Amino acid sequence: MNQPAHQHTERLDLLDSTLREWQATVLDVDDNGIVLDRSAFYPGGGGQPPDHGVLLWSGVQTTIVG
Repeated sequence: MNQPAHQHTERLDLLDSTLREWQATVLDVDDNGIVLDRSAFYPGGGGQPPDHGVLLWSGVQTTIVG
């Protein structure tokens, strides 16, 4: 990933902090993580921990840390 994920990803958590499900497109994958076009996972910061959850696609479930 050449640029930080926040430069590619629409921050849905800023629009609706209660959002629990959404559709997204994978923009990039490497050993450091997955970049989505949109995400409601809070990345952490300002003393607040990141969100945790799962990403489901094609029958695969992956644990995500915002």
